[in-house]
Amino acid sequence: MTNKGAIDRVILILMDDVRASHLFDLMHNGKLPNLAKLARDGISCQNCVTSFPSITFPCYSNILLGAYSGYYPKDGSGIPLYHWVGRSDPPTEEERFPAIHNYGTARHIRKINTDIGVNVKTIFEQAGEGNFLSSLNLINRGSTFVPPEEYTTASILKTVENTFKNPKQFQFDEAPIVTAAYVPKTDDLMHNRGFDHPEYINEIIKADAGIGNIIQTLKETGYNDSTAIGIISDHGNYKTEKMHDLEPFFNEVGLTQYNPKNGTGDFDANFGCVGFFNFHGKNWHLHPTIEEMKDFKLSRTGKSNIDIFKTLWKIPGVKYMYYRDDSNTPDKGTIHIRYRDEGFQIHEGRIEYEDHGKNQKTKYVFENLELYGYERDERSAALLNGKFHDINSWLEGTNHIDFPMIIDQIPRYFKNPRSCDIIISTLGIDGFSYEHGKTVAPHQYSHDICLRKSMIVPFIIGGSPELPTTELPYCKTTDMVPSLLRLLGKKPHKSVVGKSII
Repeated sequence: MTNKGAIDRVILILMDDVRASHLFDLMHNGKLPNLAKLARDGISCQNCVTSFPSITFPCYSNILLGAYSGYYPKDGSGIPLYHWVGRSDPPTEEERFPAIHNYGTARHIRKINTDIGVNVKTIFEQAGEGNFLSSLNLINRGSTFVPPEEYTTASILKTVENTFKNPKQFQFDEAPIVTAAYVPKTDDLMHNRGFDHPEYINEIIKADAGIGNIIQTLKETGYNDSTAIGIISDHGNYKTEKMHDLEPFFNEVGLTQYNPKNGTGDFDANFGCVGFFNFHGKNWHLHPTIEEMKDFKLSRTGKSNIDIFKTLWKIPGVKYMYYRDDSNTPDKGTIHIRYRDEGFQIHEGRIEYEDHGKNQKTKYVFENLELYGYERDERSAALLNGKFHDINSWLEGTNHIDFPMIIDQIPRYFKNPRSCDIIISTLGIDGFSYEHGKTVAPHQYSHDICLRKSMIVPFIIGGSPELPTTELPYCKTTDMVPSLLRLLGKKPHKSVVGKSII
């Protein structure tokens, strides 16, 4: 534990799309000397569990909030996914038809600080009064946003360095109390080149060099002893084995793409190796019931009604399916799980949740087959006792195996009225690159599944000699913000689900 007041500034650097094992291997091989020193002399974790779905948004926003998606009219973040249909609860007609939101477009990314909602707070809003800076950090509510001179890793981190060299350049009287920097280039290179490509690896090395320059500047300006530096990523990554074009499939079964301009169409979907499917209920403001999806009325004339569930099982490689129960409320409900084994037999299970604000508890129930392999591990098997458990119990019991924390995470997603109606997963074997009615440029390298290679990210807090030296056996990404706030002597907002590791 640090002395009270010993640390009065924190810097948070989020490198997009970096798997923990890859980063620490590079550190151990001498490729990242500055990150290695931060980890060695401070707090580190090679086993930090991110949010599911393991996609940039919401994983990135959850880190900056210390909270998760939830029933955002009352609690939790309003961002369920990178792509979502803007339905509300209760349904409103503010927009004639719900819009499709896609943070890959400039129009929607500008709204992201509003989309998170008023029931959560960014790290800046939680830190109280003072100077706060975001260097290309998109979740920046409560801070001064500074775009880099160039959209490069070096330029983004140079902004952080310059803030401490010359704060008046940014209209600050002194260096910021909280600085957050977002490095997106690693994600772009991972998708287009791969996690094993020299360009991707070199970009991480560039980030290490930029962090080294920041550390040197902190020493030269006298801030080093009183500044903690947090390093984290939003998700890991994997390589898909087989890619497919899904457009012909949907044309064949008669499903037509939703058009938010006139409210026509049957469905909207975003599908890498995890597919998020939205269907209309009685109209596009309403989610469909289970019975409506079993006997789904197609808009294309001349086509009979179809069973959505049976139809989606026909997609190559689908192994898991999730959907909410009709009777769910924000405080209590059931998420149905379906798993298809190698013999194409479908097995059933469910997640039951009880929610009182941020303090959600969940119970995992299965029938003839345990669906995640938890029975084969002593620690995770202890949670299969028919009782409700909180997020920290699921973290402790499953952090070391595949499907870490998924029992806690799935209900948090489905409680959001902006969530989809059905999730399906191929576990990364079959991929589709399907977005809103068309197949886009195929990305064989991706990061949406709930296996460890996609869910485990690096967690480092170093810099100040006042920090303890310790390696954590596990933690979660939402622990970063409360930990940094603790170092500043600040209390986290009531919405924060993460906890301080200090």
